[in-house]
Amino acid sequence: MANAPDNKPITVVIAGRPYPIRVTEGEEKGLRALVGEINDRFNDFQIKYRDRDKQDCLVMTLLTYASELRSAREQADSGSDDALSKRLAQLDKMVEGMLG
Repeated sequence: MANAPDNKPITVVIAGRPYPIRVTEGEEKGLRALVGEINDRFNDFQIKYRDRDKQDCLVMTLLTYASELRSAREQADSGSDDALSKRLAQLDKMVEGMLG
């Protein structure tokens, strides 16, 4: 998600905090769906672990996604599914854009 002319600025809200990022039209829908999943998982952790603060729940959410991504990459590296590899590359690109 380089800062190309066809990228547009959007703001996503994760755990109640806004994060401005730039995305292409084709990435926006998938990214917003991913943000929804992240928030759902974060909320589940907050309910399950009421004694933990927001940061703990965010880290648990991140670890869950990182673990799933690692498992999927290992499967992709074994050559099991080219479409999955492409989807993981797109997801990795989106996450890098949110962090960068």
